[in-house]
Amino acid sequence: MRWLTAFALTALLALGGCSQKEKLDMTRSKDPDFIRAKLAKYTPVELKVDRSALTDQQLEVLRLLVKAAHAIDDIFWQQSYSQALAIRRELEKSTDPIDRDYLHFLRINYGPFDRQDGDKPFIGRKPKPPGAGFYPEDLTREEFETYLKKHPEQKEDLLKPNTLVRRKGGRLIAVPYEEAYRPQLEQAATYLRQAAEKTGDKLFRKYLQLRADALLSGDYFDSDMAWMDLKDNLLDIVIGPIETYEDQLMGLKAAYEGIVMVRDRQATKQVEQFVRYMNQLESQLPVPRLYKKSSVPPPAPIGVFNTVYTSGDANVAVKSIAFSLPNDERVRELKGARTVQQKNIILAKFNKILVPIARRVLDESLLPLVDGEAFFTNTLLHELAHPLGLNYVKDNPDLTVRQALKETYSPIEEAKADIVGLFNVRYFVRRGVLPRDFDQKAYATFLASIFRSVRFGATEAHARANMIEFNYLQREGAIRYNPDSGRYSIDLPRFRNAVKKLAIDLLMIEGDGNYARAKEWTEKLAMIPPEMQKLLDGLKDIPVDVEFVFDPLIAPEQQ
Repeated sequence: MRWLTAFALTALLALGGCSQKEKLDMTRSKDPDFIRAKLAKYTPVELKVDRSALTDQQLEVLRLLVKAAHAIDDIFWQQSYSQALAIRRELEKSTDPIDRDYLHFLRINYGPFDRQDGDKPFIGRKPKPPGAGFYPEDLTREEFETYLKKHPEQKEDLLKPNTLVRRKGGRLIAVPYEEAYRPQLEQAATYLRQAAEKTGDKLFRKYLQLRADALLSGDYFDSDMAWMDLKDNLLDIVIGPIETYEDQLMGLKAAYEGIVMVRDRQATKQVEQFVRYMNQLESQLPVPRLYKKSSVPPPAPIGVFNTVYTSGDANVAVKSIAFSLPNDERVRELKGARTVQQKNIILAKFNKILVPIARRVLDESLLPLVDGEAFFTNTLLHELAHPLGLNYVKDNPDLTVRQALKETYSPIEEAKADIVGLFNVRYFVRRGVLPRDFDQKAYATFLASIFRSVRFGATEAHARANMIEFNYLQREGAIRYNPDSGRYSIDLPRFRNAVKKLAIDLLMIEGDGNYARAKEWTEKLAMIPPEMQKLLDGLKDIPVDVEFVFDPLIAPEQQ
């Protein structure tokens, strides 16, 4: 009974600090062209499953993993905005064809804010709270930081990545995710345990069991360590509160997501050669020794997978093409991070979006260099760069870089991964892992991809990172605009030097925990120059990103 009472209280608190009686603002344009133009920003991509490559047992496990991932989907709806679910349910009642389009776009964005248009509301008039559904909507960063100084005994709980911050009387309190979202987490844990019972892979079974426990306890360390031990598992799932992009107030709170994948073993074997160089990548970073890890964890595996289902933060608006996890600094210190390439998504974005963009924005001399293999490799090296550099501020071993940089962490970290990854291209060329002229392909493809990423929206971390990189490189003369052709080209020697210089700056911002400089960069460098904006305006007929269509035989109830 005590548990039920506590849960009832925390469930109320989890609503986002808004009154349940607050009337929904469902104001929206009745012009069908308005919402259909927004839907046209996304092109459908079918996530097909090669069922012939799976046994009946593996197929059953796969379906259970999809059910587990789906179970936590509504959690992210609550985390993205306190009224998102209520708006969705209101639209689900409507039979108006225009409202069906609004519902479609609402599902893409997990709320009434267009993530590719600066989070402008397309339903209602209220702006999106910077703290999404993690904090009271009226809480400012200044108020929160002042409160933490006055109540140091609460600081640890309030800053945890898996607690909600709520008001109670005149105080702020921390509500563990595991209490606020208990029903969904119990359901997901049940499906993970059922999948564990049916899999014949012992290491994967251990991971699934530990992950089920973690969803309910909030302690993910053991399951993260078990996930790092997976080497050749055919099936995989990432599930839990993972990334902090959604928290624009402090950059600390993690959002729930689920990603279910099937390994491409042949492609995985082809990229495994990169793993043996991970120790050298840390040691050859172009910064003083104080900005490098003193001890480097053993090389972590790289996996190439085809994604079959996503939910929550992994399914919202712009979709990821790769990731490097876990984010827990303790695990990274001990075992590094696993890099996962999502092959089918990478290929879809390259063919449907990046190539058409390149044809319109790059100098004709660069077009032959825009290459699918270079896009895949740039993505891989980006993920391999995430674990490089310091996880903790060099002068304060108890302060993580994430905590020090606050809301600027995500764009700065994404920029670091991009640029250190590009810097490492030359390293692999010199060792014969990549062809001799591969850096030219990598740079040209990267420049085209900047135009792809900056269209994600002004609040999206990767878009802001790409603008920081673009403006820095252009300032250094590495990227040049030709007013006659209206296109961009590259000065190869300057590009190489500028990449190294920018890598040094980003690694040192993180190592110093230099919030002031990170704030300056994210505000002043993350701006689109007029020449680029003109080109971007001419790309409106090219989709900005993809929308997943799941295999109905794997996820029939999720359509």
